[in-house]
Amino acid sequence: MLFCAIIVSTTTSFGQENHDDKNITPEERATKRTEKMKAELSLTEAQTTEIYSINLAHIKEMDKLREEQKVLHEKMKAEKEATRTKIKAILTAEQNIIFDQKAEEHKKKQEEKRKERQD
Repeated sequence: MLFCAIIVSTTTSFGQENHDDKNITPEERATKRTEKMKAELSLTEAQTTEIYSINLAHIKEMDKLREEQKVLHEKMKAEKEATRTKIKAILTAEQNIIFDQKAEEHKKKQEEKRKERQD
């Protein structure tokens, strides 16, 4: 049990990127991560070289996936807005007021849930 906890905490600490590091290259981030691992785990030079390659590949793949996620999020946002526009065109003025109120209530609930998850 203790071994599992150590593995999880080690993996988590090495996987954490400083959010201020967004402007450095994947190579620089991989070097930084690898150097940290080298110091904390007393890696050999051979291990360091292999782990750098693994870290670099991982960082590049994660960057690619984040970019794809960003594009998908924008598409979803546009689709949602188009659907709302179509629905609002069918509703009466009174129904639109209620529709907007319900949408605002839903938005507030979602923000509250997001805040709760962050705490």
